[in-house]
Amino acid sequence: RVVGKDNCVAFEGLKLQIPPDRYRMHYVKVKVRVHRYLDGRLAIFHGPRRLARYTADGQLQPPELQVVA
Repeated sequence: RVVGKDNCVAFEGLKLQIPPDRYRMHYVKVKVRVHRYLDGRLAIFHGPRRLARYTADGQLQPPELQVVA
């Protein structure tokens, strides 16, 4: 999929907005992959990096906190 000018990806009738992160402010015109998991959740990837997670109905989920030992 290619990200639109509004920083969103259309996927099966859903419009998934990509939040800004520390690597890029936007992903306009960038190719991304949308993964659908067995439980219906969605995720958007740019290369190996996951950009965002979504519920099955397209609601953005908060990022996971990673603990460094």
